Amino acid sequence: MNSDFVANFPRQLRFWALHVPLNALPSFIIAISLFRLDKQSFAIVTILAVIVLFIIALATIVAMVPDLNREKHPLARGLRAAMIFRAWVCGLSAAMLVIAPPFLMLTPDFWCGYISAALVNGLSRFLHLGAASVSTGSFLPVMLTTVTEGAIIATGIAMLAFFLSLYLQIRERRKAFTSAGSQPHLRRSS
Repeated sequence: MNSDFVANFPRQLRFWALHVPLNALPSFIIAISLFRLDKQSFAIVTILAVIVLFIIALATIVAMVPDLNREKHPLARGLRAAMIFRAWVCGLSAAMLVIAPPFLMLTPDFWCGYISAALVNGLSRFLHLGAASVSTGSFLPVMLTTVTEGAIIATGIAMLAFFLSLYLQIRERRKAFTSAGSQPHLRRSS
């Protein structure tokens, strides 16, 4: 385990306690408006419990990776940039869902939720578990769908953070070559 885990965990817990609920907001609005889960308090408690689970899991994972806790490291900067991008997407999606509900198909959270609901329904049919639709408000379908959707979104954010960190690293190297007085060789000379 990382020796700095104890020092990094509270900071990461605060960071993810802000970003995970913000990331979940558009999906929560969709669940309430589309599946009418506002009438099923147990389903809402289940969704909130999964959100808390994601906060703790992401804070733990990120606190254990030393490079993600160094401010200047490309991975940390890529993750920060990806989270800022996702925060903007969530804010705009939530506003659009409240102002213009017919445009819900334009939000990425709708498609992540649609894919996760389809996966959970397919899994329940494959395992002969009966009706495991999210709209029933039962614990297992709501929990599995929420976890699956969160995993899809987290995977997307991780991929975006990785590619942003590559971009940031390439940009820094070009700056270093330019400031050193030599131009980076981008093409092979024949």
